[in-house]
Amino acid sequence: MIDFSMLKNDDFKEDSVRSFIIDKILESFGFSLKGVKDSMESKSKDSKKNMESTKQDSIKIDSKTMQDSMENMESKKDSTLSPTHHPFNAIESNKDSKHKLEIVLSQTQSSKIVVGSNKEIKADLTPDYTLYVDSKTHCILDAKSPDKNIQKDSKAEKQALSYAIAFKTPYYALCNGYKFMLFKTDTQEVLMDIDLESSFNDKADSNLKLLKQYLTTPLQSLRQVLSQDSKRVKKSDEWYLNRPLPGVIPNPKKRAKARHFGNLAYFTRQSWDIVTKNILNFTDVGDVVLDSFGGSGVTAIEAMINGRVGIHTDLNPLSVFMVKALCAKVDLAEFYELSEKILKEFESLRPKNEKEAKEILKNAKYYPNAIDKEFGQVATIKEQESTLWIPKKEILPKGSDVDSVLKLFTKKQLVELAILRRLIFKYTTPSRTIEYRHAKRAMRYSLLLAFYNTINDVNLTYHKSDTGGGDSGVMRYYRYRIAKKPTKLDVYDVFKRRIARAIKGKQELEDSPHFYDSYFHKTQNVVKEFNIESALMQGREVINNDNTIANGEKILQADATNLVEIESNSIDFIYTDPPYGDKIPYLDLSTMWNAWLDFPVDSKLKEKECIEKGSLEKTKYDYYDLMKKSLKEMYRVLKYNRWLAFVFQHQDVKLFQIIVESAENVGFEYAGFVSQEDTGIASFKKVQNPSSVLKGQLIFYFKKIDTPKSRAKV
Repeated sequence: MIDFSMLKNDDFKEDSVRSFIIDKILESFGFSLKGVKDSMESKSKDSKKNMESTKQDSIKIDSKTMQDSMENMESKKDSTLSPTHHPFNAIESNKDSKHKLEIVLSQTQSSKIVVGSNKEIKADLTPDYTLYVDSKTHCILDAKSPDKNIQKDSKAEKQALSYAIAFKTPYYALCNGYKFMLFKTDTQEVLMDIDLESSFNDKADSNLKLLKQYLTTPLQSLRQVLSQDSKRVKKSDEWYLNRPLPGVIPNPKKRAKARHFGNLAYFTRQSWDIVTKNILNFTDVGDVVLDSFGGSGVTAIEAMINGRVGIHTDLNPLSVFMVKALCAKVDLAEFYELSEKILKEFESLRPKNEKEAKEILKNAKYYPNAIDKEFGQVATIKEQESTLWIPKKEILPKGSDVDSVLKLFTKKQLVELAILRRLIFKYTTPSRTIEYRHAKRAMRYSLLLAFYNTINDVNLTYHKSDTGGGDSGVMRYYRYRIAKKPTKLDVYDVFKRRIARAIKGKQELEDSPHFYDSYFHKTQNVVKEFNIESALMQGREVINNDNTIANGEKILQADATNLVEIESNSIDFIYTDPPYGDKIPYLDLSTMWNAWLDFPVDSKLKEKECIEKGSLEKTKYDYYDLMKKSLKEMYRVLKYNRWLAFVFQHQDVKLFQIIVESAENVGFEYAGFVSQEDTGIASFKKVQNPSSVLKGQLIFYFKKIDTPKSRAKV
């Protein structure tokens, strides 16, 4: 039995990773030292001597644990451990493999390396293990201590790649005790990222079986066994059905990730670590995760960070935009340079005072000018250059201190924001090839991410707090409340800070080995094809083409009560945090941002919103009915034997009963709940309404079990 707690000991170094983890894995796969009989046993004895020697130098690793591990290794006389005794007993032994599996330890290969002014030097490259299959070099494997980073683009990964190139192996791998990473040499693609402790403890886990397949099968045979789209052995339905409910996270780190905090300003946000724990608990790598009330995008983003495919849908175009904008892949150096260029020109064009701003506004007006054609009508370049665009005079929701969007700004704020928007459009005008247009769009969305966050700080509802921070009234009080003493921040400074924050958030996505692979992955038989390229429902029609139901779209406007864009039985896990009653009317509260981004929001869209009250004065029964319809759609799109996690933040007992009963009526089986009492930071609504809003949250869990009765319901 391997005790993974040993890895936390400061004295558990590379040699310990080799002896107590890698050797055992390779031995179970059937490898032996090249030309040496009973090689792994021999190596085990060497390891024991090594450990005894090191012990004299005051190694502090628990002696009993070490002794147990060595005794387990020495107790086998054969060159492979039997699966029933091996700690990785999920792997069948390769003792009778028809392929010759051999290892050479610390094999050296001389290689010429170019340095300086094209000067070549000779270097000896010595990996820890060279794996041979049928006498051909197959994989380089290097051990690292538990504290070393072995992810893609790390120093360790680049070193292992150089070994693989020198030894001409199709694969290279790294192990630090916690993780086992397998890479493809020609593309540097991450083939496997295995959490060893998790795989070791979960009998149903198939990662080690797949790793064995990669390491013990000749390349040509492996290509026949593994297709490009099925590099992993999928987990069984039994594995999914028998997942335990995840435990509570004692102190969620809601503000710890720049990809969320400071970039995706929204009225509510799930703590990323709670969402991640649920995703990892209920899904496998490559699974499709949906949030049909997507909001700030935490579910989809964390799904893709962890190698799943995240689908984000929401009625609010603002929600769709901001998640698209954060995910847009750009060269971060170019992004920064362009922002500086825009700010330099902005500085020369901005009005000096309110009087100058008033003069500029005389020739400014609204005309349709969406941020991109996928969000609506885009004005011509000529019109944008000749007339300064300003937002439509949108009416604000009931309870606001002023009646229209334009009254939320001083004249100077209004003009400066309009100039900044025009400059962003000017330098990101799409043209030429499709690839170039997409690159320009990604840059525009990224700049507008900083712009949308700038609007949050540059308006008359913004005020400093007693603690030294600040926020807009709509984000803090959930209404357009003009500050008694508005804090007028400088647009230049705010935009510059928001650019820096956007870079930090996007860097986290870049640093993830999985995010962009998942983001650009085509969703086969999940999201349907559309007649037009549109992020919005307006004008979009679904094309039911049975031959090619494939779409790269993962972030889109959709109605949670009628998910026509998503195929039935196509989703592996749903984690969603729906609106809770009459507390937050999202579309009404988003009016300021939707006006500046020129997103269409009308009464027809608001009719679909699952809330109480709002500008349409919906009753609680309207809300109940919409929630029931959304549960029915969740059931339809979820695969059989998969899970729904439904976040509940209301103390209305009747609503609690309605949700559970409605879920059961459409076919779900209620599996229990987890009370996440402290979600990090209490919202104003939770402080204001302690009797109707839970301090933390409940997460209800439901299963869609495959039975004749459930099939009949669908």
